[in-house]
Amino acid sequence: MKSIVLAIALFASAIASARLRATFAMLTTQQASASTHTAPADLNQLSPEEIQRAIRGEGKDHWIEIEDMGLTAAHGSGTPRILLFIPEAVLASQSESAKKQFVSYEPTSEEKRRSLMISAHGFVGKTAREGCTSVTRVILLSDPSGGVVKEAYLSEPLNEARQNGVRAAHCQALRAKFTLDDVQKVKAAAPDGEFLGAVFSGAVNTKMYKIKKKHQAKLGLS
Repeated sequence: MKSIVLAIALFASAIASARLRATFAMLTTQQASASTHTAPADLNQLSPEEIQRAIRGEGKDHWIEIEDMGLTAAHGSGTPRILLFIPEAVLASQSESAKKQFVSYEPTSEEKRRSLMISAHGFVGKTAREGCTSVTRVILLSDPSGGVVKEAYLSEPLNEARQNGVRAAHCQALRAKFTLDDVQKVKAAAPDGEFLGAVFSGAVNTKMYKIKKKHQAKLGLS
């Protein structure tokens, strides 16, 4: 009789243990599923779908070039200018370049970040003696008085050789990146929504470029 009772107890214990394991497994699965569905997306990064579309070439035209033609015509040979890009244009360009080289392309975390990138290039004189202007800083302004000012979160010097008479002038350009949140803040504070990109050489503000509504539309910022 005792053997029968012991066997029943062991059987009941085994069933209880199996149910406990099954319940724990179910709860673990539900928690994992909930984590998968509720994990917030990083709003500062492009989504996987946006990245793939950009790699396929969508958004490749989302960049502009603004030149200071008046200064060049009057005094020099090399045009001061800025080029503005959003990430989709950069990804499309990088992907196309990789295809031409028959290599694979995997965007970096920084390349996936939502941002406005500005590549700024300075003035080059007509002769070697006049030299060129190196760019050391780029900022965003809501207006010429500096009502709202935003600094780049990333700046990288770019060495370039530009024609200066019969010789090449070696100048420093600059690549600067701004968060889209900062872009929206200067835009919101700017008259008529048209903000400025200010270029510096040392402590000297060499040029302010207006980012007009037509430029913003081309970039996809409007």
